[in-house]
Amino acid sequence: MKKLSIFALSLALLGCGENQNSSQNSTSTQPTPAAASTSFSLRSFSQPQTCQYNFDATQQDYDTWNLQNPGYTPITQFPEINGQKFGFIVSSAPIDEDAYINYVATSKAQLNSINENGDFPLPQTGIIAFEMQLKIPAPPPTGDSTYLSSFLLTGVTNNGYAIRSDFGFQSGTYDPDFGENPPDLTYSLRYQLSDGTGPTTVEHYQNTKVTTNTNNYQRLGIYINQLTKQVGFIFNGVDQGYQSTLPAALENLSFNISSSAWIFSHDLDGQELSSELITDRNALQFSYPQGTTDICGNVI
Repeated sequence: MKKLSIFALSLALLGCGENQNSSQNSTSTQPTPAAASTSFSLRSFSQPQTCQYNFDATQQDYDTWNLQNPGYTPITQFPEINGQKFGFIVSSAPIDEDAYINYVATSKAQLNSINENGDFPLPQTGIIAFEMQLKIPAPPPTGDSTYLSSFLLTGVTNNGYAIRSDFGFQSGTYDPDFGENPPDLTYSLRYQLSDGTGPTTVEHYQNTKVTTNTNNYQRLGIYINQLTKQVGFIFNGVDQGYQSTLPAALENLSFNISSSAWIFSHDLDGQELSSELITDRNALQFSYPQGTTDICGNVI
C-alpha cells in the first residue's frame, strides 16, 4: 500500500473540522502566570530575516505532487512571496463551483515526507521562540464565500513523540448539524507516539470568535522551554503563559502554510490576504523570558 506523505495527511486533517473538546484522550493544564508583554503594533510589512526556514518547494514540485496525489485538490504556489510572507489578492472571478483557490508554502523535504520528522533542527537547551501572523478579512465575509488559512507545525521529541501544532482562521464553513460556523481563530498543540500507536494527547486548544473583528492582523507567538518541556503562547500581545508540557525536548520542526478560498460571492474581491512566519530574533515582536533565542539559537 502506498504511504501517504505527511503533507497529504495534513491537508486531509485541515479539512475535517475535528472537534477538539470531544477528545477522550485530551488533557488540560493550568496556565502558568507570566509577565504581561510590552506594547506592540502588528506589522503590515515584512521585515528581512536572517534566521529562516527553507520554504524551497516550487510550482514544479507541486505539479509533481498533484500528479502523484490525484485524490486531492491541486495545490499551487502563493503568487506573492516576500521572504517568509506568503499572500495573494482575491480578484473578481465567476461565482460558481469552479471559483476555488488553494495555495501552499512548504519545503521540498516536508512535501514528500512520510514521517513526522521536522527538517529544521532546533537548539536542545534554553528557550526558543517564533511567531506567526495572519492577515485575515476584516470584517469577515458575511456572504457565501469561504476562506481558510493556517500554519501547521510538525516535529518529533527526542524520546519518539510526534507533535502537531496549528494556528488558523476560518470563515464561511458549515457544520452539517448546525449550519454556518461563525468566523474564528484557533491554535492548538497535540502529540502522539511517532509510530502512530497510542492515544493522541491534546495538550492545548484555544478557539476565539472573530465575528466583529476589525483588525486584519492576528499574531501568535510560541515559546518552548527545552529544559522543562513547557510550551507557552502569546496571542496578539497577551502572554497566556505556559499552557502545555511536551514528553521531552523537541528535536526539530517543519512548517506548512496553506490558504484556500471558495468564491461564491464578491465579499472578498480585492482583499489582500497573507500568512507570515517570523523566525529571526530581529523580527520577533513580543516579549519573552530572559535568555530566549530564535530557532537558530540567536539570543533575542
